[in-house]
Amino acid sequence: MATFEQMQESFEQLERGTPRLNAMRDAIHEADRAQNLIWQFWFRYDYLRESIFCGDRYYAMIIFPELLSLYENTQMLRESKNFSHYMLIAFRWIVEAAPEFPQISRKEIDSYFRKFKRMLLEQGYSLSIYDSKRSLFYLDVDFSIAAVSFYRFLEEELDSVSDGKGLWYNHQVQFYLTTGDLERAEKAAEPIFSGKVKANDIPYTTYHKFCSYYVYHGNYAKALTYAPHFENYADGNPYYMDYIGTLMSLYARLDLAKGIKAFNRNYPLYMASKNPWLRSHFLFGTLHLFERLAADGTVPECIVVPKESPLYTMVQEENVKALAEHIYAEAKDYAMKFDARNGTDHYTLRLEIPRDKEEKHV
Repeated sequence: MATFEQMQESFEQLERGTPRLNAMRDAIHEADRAQNLIWQFWFRYDYLRESIFCGDRYYAMIIFPELLSLYENTQMLRESKNFSHYMLIAFRWIVEAAPEFPQISRKEIDSYFRKFKRMLLEQGYSLSIYDSKRSLFYLDVDFSIAAVSFYRFLEEELDSVSDGKGLWYNHQVQFYLTTGDLERAEKAAEPIFSGKVKANDIPYTTYHKFCSYYVYHGNYAKALTYAPHFENYADGNPYYMDYIGTLMSLYARLDLAKGIKAFNRNYPLYMASKNPWLRSHFLFGTLHLFERLAADGTVPECIVVPKESPLYTMVQEENVKALAEHIYAEAKDYAMKFDARNGTDHYTLRLEIPRDKEEKHV
């Protein structure tokens, strides 16, 4: 039988995503059967990381409580600087991902944040990453809390567990756009757009933030200037369905054919995803697109969906009104779940984009 080291080497050779996750789950079962605490922790950590970066984060939500319980109930793990550090990294990922699942309550999310803060302080780290992630979550929940965390984040030192300068500026962009402070948002974006700082999906995410801002303020011409900078990056990528949703909202007003093309290419990704946040934002854009098709009386001859899709019969019958109504019901269901968890109407408002025929300028 393969050793645990060999199991780890084996699954690291597999295709990222589902094939690797399946092999990791088998390895977890073997470690559990052998009651090997070290590998019970490492295999769960590997599984969490794979779901965060090469999955839709759904399985991360399942494995994290197991990882946390194992850590909290094992003195040897808690007393190890190495295991404690990697538990901290896992917390960093989960406090960002957990809000994407409305079935995870605010109470549970707040509990994660408290434990994350405590571990950062115990290990001597800055609270920069804590206040960054906390302010991002509360932007959709309670702006006063988000603002307190944001301004603390600006003053705190960046360290080895913090986001780098690129994300530091990107977070400022998001905060200032939320408050409608375009001048500060544009100033914060300058180092990103000039290429002076880079990180992960930057500058694409920054371009998307500005595009989304202008779409939801009715300035479609301005939004269009940002779209080309992230469109190819997002198209066909299951982790950026929110970007595609924004593009469909934009093209619902400017280019229906292009919007339909974006829908066709990415709808199978929506069907396969288990991430409610990504699915909801894709649906918002789909809703805006289909409502515009219905309003214009356009026959959706070019819409293509798999036979197993609940939309298939409506597409075959070219019933665009029924399509729009079905998508509205799905999108509203997600919006209500997020708003119920957050105690706001933020997501319900995302069902709407400016409907005036004349373009609004901000």
